[in-house]
Amino acid sequence: MIQGKQRLFAIILLSSLALNIFLGGILVGKHLGNISGQQFDHPPPPKKKGFRSKQEWFHWMVQTLPEESREKVLPLVQKYSADSKHQIRQVKKARRAVNEQLRASDFKVEAFSKALAVLGQERDKVRKMINTVLMEIASQLDEEGRHRLVEAMRKPRPPKQRNHPKDADTEKE
Repeated sequence: MIQGKQRLFAIILLSSLALNIFLGGILVGKHLGNISGQQFDHPPPPKKKGFRSKQEWFHWMVQTLPEESREKVLPLVQKYSADSKHQIRQVKKARRAVNEQLRASDFKVEAFSKALAVLGQERDKVRKMINTVLMEIASQLDEEGRHRLVEAMRKPRPPKQRNHPKDADTEKE
């Protein structure tokens, strides 16, 4: 009976020691990685395929078009790219203002209401810009191109590429 308790105590003690050594190794590894400037738990971002900028709108739709239609439409998309980047920044700025109002220690309904109104206005500007771009794109396309555009708009947009460690393992080239 006493030997059984000692054996159980020894097993628990050794398990605890092994766990502590393992966790200590992780902490030391992270600390040494931070000192040397290397981050071992973050692989380099995967190489992007296709279009270069995440901010260039409509590129994911343009990819579904036939080659000759794509050549007609791509200059329009590039033309509106700079405007879209600016407009996206404005929406993000307005969203940050709303979040700041919500986090403020002295919450004021008037300021929050004003920030929400600005956010709504910025979103409306984005909607109008998107509609304008779509009208110009559709006017440049033939019937087949417009059908493909409708199909691309009906399908959900492809997910954005994320930089997750598990993704880096699956996308090795």
